[in-house]
Amino acid sequence: MDHYVPKRRVPVTLWTGDRRDVGGWMFLDLDASGTRHPTLLDTLNQSTPFMPVVVGAEGRVHLFRRDRLLRVSPSRHVLPSDLFARGFQEWREERADVTLVDGTTLTGRVWMPLERPTERLSDHLNGLGPRFFALLTATGTQFVNAAAVAEVALDEGAGAPLAAFDEAAEA
Repeated sequence: MDHYVPKRRVPVTLWTGDRRDVGGWMFLDLDASGTRHPTLLDTLNQSTPFMPVVVGAEGRVHLFRRDRLLRVSPSRHVLPSDLFARGFQEWREERADVTLVDGTTLTGRVWMPLERPTERLSDHLNGLGPRFFALLTATGTQFVNAAAVAEVALDEGAGAPLAAFDEAAEA
Protein backbone atom coordinates (compact mmCIF):
# COMPACT_ATOMS: atom_id res chain seq x y z
CA MET A 1 0.00 0.00 0.00
CA ASP A 2 1.30 3.45 -0.89
CA HIS A 3 2.00 5.86 1.93
CA TYR A 4 0.55 9.34 1.52
CA VAL A 5 3.17 12.05 1.92
CA PRO A 6 1.82 15.58 2.54
CA LYS A 7 2.94 18.02 -0.15
CA ARG A 8 2.69 21.65 -1.02
CA ARG A 9 2.69 23.33 -4.38
CA VAL A 10 5.47 25.63 -5.56
CA PRO A 11 4.85 27.87 -8.64
CA VAL A 12 7.29 27.31 -11.54
CA THR A 13 7.65 27.73 -15.29
CA LEU A 14 8.94 24.73 -17.23
CA TRP A 15 10.86 25.34 -20.46
CA THR A 16 10.66 22.50 -22.97
CA GLY A 17 12.78 21.72 -26.03
CA ASP A 18 10.26 23.25 -28.42
CA ARG A 19 10.76 26.68 -26.76
CA ARG A 20 7.41 26.36 -25.05
CA ASP A 21 6.97 27.61 -21.51
CA VAL A 22 4.45 25.90 -19.26
CA GLY A 23 3.34 27.51 -16.02
CA GLY A 24 2.43 25.18 -13.20
CA TRP A 25 3.09 24.01 -9.69
CA MET A 26 5.65 21.42 -8.63
CA PHE A 27 5.19 19.38 -5.48
CA LEU A 28 7.54 19.51 -2.51
CA ASP A 29 7.24 16.92 0.27
CA LEU A 30 6.39 18.34 3.68
CA ASP A 31 7.39 15.10 5.41
CA ALA A 32 11.16 15.24 5.57
CA SER A 33 12.70 11.81 5.15
CA GLY A 34 16.05 13.00 6.47
CA THR A 35 17.28 16.02 8.36
CA ARG A 36 15.80 18.58 5.96
CA HIS A 37 12.92 19.04 3.57
CA PRO A 38 13.58 18.36 -0.12
CA THR A 39 14.19 21.40 -2.30
CA LEU A 40 13.22 22.10 -5.91
CA LEU A 41 16.74 21.12 -7.00
CA ASP A 42 16.43 17.83 -5.07
CA THR A 43 13.05 17.16 -6.68
CA LEU A 44 14.34 17.92 -10.19
CA ASN A 45 17.28 15.56 -9.67
CA GLN A 46 15.25 12.56 -8.55
CA SER A 47 15.99 9.38 -10.49
CA THR A 48 12.41 8.80 -11.72
CA PRO A 49 11.94 9.75 -15.38
CA PHE A 50 8.60 11.55 -14.95
CA MET A 51 7.75 14.47 -12.70
CA PRO A 52 4.16 15.47 -11.77
CA VAL A 53 3.26 19.12 -12.32
CA VAL A 54 -0.14 20.75 -11.77
CA VAL A 55 -1.07 22.79 -14.87
CA GLY A 56 -4.00 25.08 -15.61
CA ALA A 57 -6.84 26.61 -13.64
CA GLU A 58 -8.60 23.25 -13.30
CA GLY A 59 -5.54 21.83 -11.50
CA ARG A 60 -4.91 18.92 -13.82
CA VAL A 61 -1.75 16.89 -13.15
CA HIS A 62 0.63 16.48 -16.10
CA LEU A 63 3.65 14.20 -16.12
CA PHE A 64 6.78 15.74 -17.67
CA ARG A 65 9.93 13.82 -18.59
CA ARG A 66 12.79 15.35 -16.65
CA ASP A 67 15.30 14.72 -19.44
CA ARG A 68 13.12 16.68 -21.92
CA LEU A 69 13.08 19.84 -19.82
CA LEU A 70 15.69 22.47 -20.65
CA ARG A 71 15.21 24.55 -17.53
CA VAL A 72 12.81 25.32 -14.71
CA SER A 73 12.19 28.85 -13.42
CA PRO A 74 10.66 29.16 -9.95
CA SER A 75 8.41 32.11 -9.17
CA ARG A 76 10.06 35.06 -7.44
CA HIS A 77 7.82 34.41 -4.43
CA VAL A 78 9.27 30.96 -3.68
CA LEU A 79 11.15 30.81 -0.39
CA PRO A 80 14.95 30.68 -0.88
CA SER A 81 15.15 27.60 1.37
CA ASP A 82 12.84 25.80 -1.09
CA LEU A 83 15.18 26.40 -4.05
CA PHE A 84 18.37 24.57 -3.05
CA ALA A 85 20.21 23.85 0.18
CA ARG A 86 23.56 25.51 0.60
CA GLY A 87 24.03 23.76 3.93
CA PHE A 88 27.42 23.45 5.56
CA GLN A 89 29.20 21.95 2.56
CA GLU A 90 31.72 24.23 0.88
CA TRP A 91 30.46 25.86 -2.30
CA ARG A 92 31.22 28.69 -4.67
CA GLU A 93 29.61 30.61 -7.49
CA GLU A 94 31.22 31.15 -10.90
CA ARG A 95 30.02 33.67 -13.43
CA ALA A 96 29.13 32.16 -16.80
CA ASP A 97 27.06 32.63 -19.95
CA VAL A 98 25.12 29.39 -20.48
CA THR A 99 23.75 28.66 -23.97
CA LEU A 100 21.11 25.95 -24.24
CA VAL A 101 20.47 23.65 -27.19
CA ASP A 102 17.45 25.77 -28.22
CA GLY A 103 19.70 28.87 -28.58
CA THR A 104 18.63 30.56 -25.32
CA THR A 105 21.52 32.23 -23.48
CA LEU A 106 21.34 32.80 -19.73
CA THR A 107 23.87 34.93 -17.87
CA GLY A 108 24.54 34.49 -14.19
CA ARG A 109 26.51 32.66 -11.53
CA VAL A 110 26.56 28.86 -11.45
CA TRP A 111 26.20 27.66 -7.86
CA MET A 112 28.30 24.58 -7.27
CA PRO A 113 28.94 22.55 -4.15
CA LEU A 114 32.63 21.70 -3.99
CA GLU A 115 33.84 18.13 -3.73
CA ARG A 116 37.39 19.45 -3.48
CA PRO A 117 38.84 22.99 -3.16
CA THR A 118 40.46 22.91 -6.63
CA GLU A 119 37.26 21.91 -8.45
CA ARG A 120 36.61 23.91 -11.62
CA LEU A 121 33.27 24.68 -13.20
CA SER A 122 34.11 22.25 -16.01
CA ASP A 123 34.69 19.49 -13.42
CA HIS A 124 31.33 20.23 -11.83
CA LEU A 125 29.40 20.27 -15.11
CA ASN A 126 31.12 17.12 -16.41
CA GLY A 127 30.11 15.30 -13.24
CA LEU A 128 26.43 16.23 -13.45
CA GLY A 129 25.32 14.03 -16.32
CA PRO A 130 21.60 14.60 -16.98
CA ARG A 131 20.99 16.41 -13.67
CA PHE A 132 19.95 20.01 -13.05
CA PHE A 133 22.14 22.76 -11.60
CA ALA A 134 21.35 26.19 -10.16
CA LEU A 135 22.12 29.32 -12.19
CA LEU A 136 21.62 32.57 -10.26
CA THR A 137 20.57 35.26 -12.75
CA ALA A 138 19.49 38.89 -12.40
CA THR A 139 15.86 37.79 -12.80
CA GLY A 140 16.06 34.93 -10.29
CA THR A 141 17.23 31.35 -9.96
CA GLN A 142 17.08 29.08 -13.01
CA PHE A 143 17.45 25.33 -12.72
CA VAL A 144 19.21 24.22 -15.90
CA ASN A 145 19.32 20.66 -17.21
CA ALA A 146 23.03 19.96 -17.76
CA ALA A 147 22.13 17.70 -20.71
CA ALA A 148 20.48 20.71 -22.41
CA VAL A 149 23.61 22.90 -22.27
CA ALA A 150 25.28 23.51 -25.63
CA GLU A 151 28.01 25.91 -24.47
CA VAL A 152 29.28 27.66 -21.35
CA ALA A 153 31.38 30.82 -21.71
CA LEU A 154 33.48 31.48 -18.61
CA ASP A 155 35.00 34.69 -17.32
CA GLU A 156 38.34 33.00 -16.79
CA GLY A 157 40.96 33.33 -19.49
CA ALA A 158 43.71 31.07 -20.76
CA GLY A 159 46.29 32.99 -18.72
CA ALA A 160 47.85 34.70 -21.74
CA PRO A 161 46.39 36.18 -24.91
CA LEU A 162 46.13 33.45 -27.52
CA ALA A 163 47.08 35.89 -30.28
CA ALA A 164 50.63 36.01 -28.84
CA PHE A 165 50.91 32.23 -29.29
CA ASP A 166 49.63 32.45 -32.86
CA GLU A 167 52.19 35.14 -33.74
CA ALA A 168 55.02 33.12 -32.16
CA ALA A 169 53.98 30.01 -34.11
CA GLU A 170 53.95 31.94 -37.41
CA ALA A 171 57.45 33.35 -36.83
